[in-house]
Amino acid sequence: MKKILLTSIIALSSAFAVNAQSVPNGNFEAPVSGGLLPGWQALSGTVQQTTTLTVNQQSYVSKSGPRFLFLQNTTTVASARTNKFALASRPKTLRFLCTYLPATPATERLGIYVLMTKKNGSAIDTIFNSLYASNAGQIYPWADFTVDLTANYKSLAIPDSALVQFITSVATPTQSSGLMIDDVTFRDWGLDITGVENQFSKNVNVFPNPAANQTSVNINFELNSTSDIKIDLYDMQGRIVKSLPKETLSYGTFNKELNMEGLTSGIYTCKVTANNQVQTTKIVVGN
Repeated sequence: MKKILLTSIIALSSAFAVNAQSVPNGNFEAPVSGGLLPGWQALSGTVQQTTTLTVNQQSYVSKSGPRFLFLQNTTTVASARTNKFALASRPKTLRFLCTYLPATPATERLGIYVLMTKKNGSAIDTIFNSLYASNAGQIYPWADFTVDLTANYKSLAIPDSALVQFITSVATPTQSSGLMIDDVTFRDWGLDITGVENQFSKNVNVFPNPAANQTSVNINFELNSTSDIKIDLYDMQGRIVKSLPKETLSYGTFNKELNMEGLTSGIYTCKVTANNQVQTTKIVVGN
């Protein structure tokens, strides 16, 4: 399926428009004129620029500027891409904010296609040509998403043009699956990870803290995607003194109550593990 999709994407890349050296209108703040997105082309499905979106009674507003791009599957996969724009470097990563809401998250994956070329006389050499896909079974609520480009350059040449395309599903489309994107930028430094940078959307918070004369505390955290969660409380000697049962949670904000009865006064470490990522915070017990 990826080969078929990649062939169709390459066929769409024949019309070039030189623009700024960064991803043009990658923050989507430039106003739409006559229904056209500056620097972008709507290829299929529903594609629109918006400032807020309500899905299943939850409102989505970008963590960046007020405007963002929304793609939604109809009977076809939703897709949008930039016009071809000038690029005079070999970026190591493509970074963007996204909210991905697949209707069938167990199978659907969002896709990102990147093409970089260099004019060579009357010919155009392909310097970079790759399709990336997210993991299936994950929903991203305004995740900071990073694609590592370093392994897929086809030559040592520096490209002079590029385009970027987003696809809501890289498999058979499910109607109503949606993708919101914002702040699309190339970066000249690499990262050791590919995909969503963190299972956690924000730092773990414990309250009340200090926990003076409390029988329990609340542990609040927010997840970027479905994760196996384990919560443990350690004393100063590194021993587990309290735990909550391991469970699988989808994306969203969660509040878990941890029983603190029987603990002596002192400083404890609360460890929240989401898949293979860990956040810790100190809890003071006693007066």
